[in-house]
Amino acid sequence: MLEDVPQQASPPESDAIRMARARRAANKIRGWHHHAIRTRDMHATRAFYEGVLQLPLVGTWVEGYDVIKQNPANYVHCFFELGDGSALAFFQFQDGHREDPMSMPRDPYEHHVALGVDDMATVDAYRDRLVAAGYPVTMVDHGYCYSVYTEDPNGMIVEVSTIVPNGEAILAEAAVNAERDLAAWFDGIRDVNNRYRGHTLESAPK
Repeated sequence: MLEDVPQQASPPESDAIRMARARRAANKIRGWHHHAIRTRDMHATRAFYEGVLQLPLVGTWVEGYDVIKQNPANYVHCFFELGDGSALAFFQFQDGHREDPMSMPRDPYEHHVALGVDDMATVDAYRDRLVAAGYPVTMVDHGYCYSVYTEDPNGMIVEVSTIVPNGEAILAEAAVNAERDLAAWFDGIRDVNNRYRGHTLESAPK
């Protein structure tokens, strides 16, 4: 099991951080309900999400009708729960009731799902669990978040990530400048504005 890590004291709130919290409180989309894809192998999918990532199976719905193709079809829809009550969900159709699932993009720039944890030590703990279970891992310090990337049994790229210790302030600053920075991109300006990338471990508390 992953061990609890002592929490560090939070820095004083800036105006940008207070604005960010107010903006989120006003957003009527509260978060994911679920993210769903198809799987060929529910046994391997469950072993990864429940066994390695420790997301409990909380729903198994067996259905008999394909609402997209409008015809009878047997399938199971399984939900693995995240800490906020949302879920990752997977469909598996009975053999012969649908064509094979489409291949997942293998490039995280094309598609990936990112799961949030509390701190960098927890990211590292999941890295160790993934390595021990035989899954490939790639570590990335984005500057505002710190992540481990892997690939699930369905070929989907999965990221386990946390906001870095000073990340709330970094993200609040980015929100203030987001409209300006996007307008510059549309105008053809390609200056890199992430001055934090790759420097998290240098500034992390020892």
